[in-house]
Amino acid sequence: MKFFDFLENKLMPVFAKIATQRHISAIRDGVIVSIPFTVIGGFSLIIANPPFDPNRTTGGFARAWLDFATTYKFNLSMPYYMTMAIMSLFIAMGIGYSLARHYKLNQLNGAVLSAMTFLLMAAQALNVDGVGRVLPATYLDGTGIFTAIIAGILSVEVLRLLKVRNWTIRMPDGVPPAIANSFDSLVPAFVLVILTFPITLVLKSLTGVPFPQMIMNAFKPLVGAVDSPFGVFFSALLAQLLWSVGIHGASTVRAVILPFKQANLAANAAAHMAGEAMPHIFTPMFWSAFMTIGGSGATLALVFFYLKSRSTQLRSTGKLALLPAIFNINEPIIFGTPMVFNPTMFIPFVLAQPICGVIAYYATKLGLVGRIFADVPWTTPAPLGAMIAAADWRAAVLVLFLACVAGAIYYPFYKVYERQLLRQEAQAGAAEAERPAPSVAD
Repeated sequence: MKFFDFLENKLMPVFAKIATQRHISAIRDGVIVSIPFTVIGGFSLIIANPPFDPNRTTGGFARAWLDFATTYKFNLSMPYYMTMAIMSLFIAMGIGYSLARHYKLNQLNGAVLSAMTFLLMAAQALNVDGVGRVLPATYLDGTGIFTAIIAGILSVEVLRLLKVRNWTIRMPDGVPPAIANSFDSLVPAFVLVILTFPITLVLKSLTGVPFPQMIMNAFKPLVGAVDSPFGVFFSALLAQLLWSVGIHGASTVRAVILPFKQANLAANAAAHMAGEAMPHIFTPMFWSAFMTIGGSGATLALVFFYLKSRSTQLRSTGKLALLPAIFNINEPIIFGTPMVFNPTMFIPFVLAQPICGVIAYYATKLGLVGRIFADVPWTTPAPLGAMIAAADWRAAVLVLFLACVAGAIYYPFYKVYERQLLRQEAQAGAAEAERPAPSVAD
């Protein structure tokens, strides 16, 4: 098909370059570094904020949990404050480490320089009466993600530039490598301090807002565009178009939109912690739980169709794919069907996930399900993951409904494809039956 040729020969090289571009790759790796911390922080939030109405809960386990959480809320929330609430610091370090590795520089220097630069930009120390010097944590959570990206890239680029020009302090031979490496970062650290600290002070005096807030204001239109029905639909559509020609679409698209989704998650977590309305819908777990049900393309229902198929190929694929699909892994479906370069299955494979995403977006916006404020591993079965991440049993019901919607989209195309395979299998069986039996030599 000409359309597949266009995707493979025109779009595929462009998105392959985007996905492997060194700065994009470093941003993706840096944000991924923060995922374990968001998972831990999310569970801490759930434990410290039980999903029960204190005015209606009178006894039993729910009342005991509420009373325990009320008494020890600060202590129970401590893992959140030490993980998700400072996630941008981890992201800055991850970006610096990844980009330094790409340039074959000392990765530890890249990480610590990025952390220092980020703190200079986002958490300059304050004098508080009766307390002393403190580091404000206002912009260490998701609101500082874009500042962390700037800090991580800037730090390593300065490190690389000075290294290329040999503007470093060289220690004599025989000095232990750890000490030599620490002095290797001295000049870049000095340059970064005199470069970033005065600039952030001047910008704050000119704009009246801290540097991270100024960056967030600049990115606000993009954040709004991503966290919208169009953003949900287009990102999923693009991911599936890439998958249809053999590119791992989820990974490619994630490299671009993951910082936005992580920022949304952090903002929701902070609002939930403060007892305020959560501002965002599109988060990493929204994608995993409501859109990729059973894996990319929302193929869980298709697995159950395959299990009952009259086609030997599809039935075998369904048996192989069932257990992975429960945990949102569907490479057996994608390559066993196959979905790649398959004109018959192209339409449902490309459209089921975006349609599920838009339905889930409006269901959340209308308050039919709670907004997601926690993160769980993407391999968590979708109904359970959605219920935990939103602390709302209705989220699990929505997942099951969306699985049925995806199944309805796939079913007519699946039946057509099944008939095609049955004809092929019948022809292959007839050809095998007509083949003469091999003679046995005396």
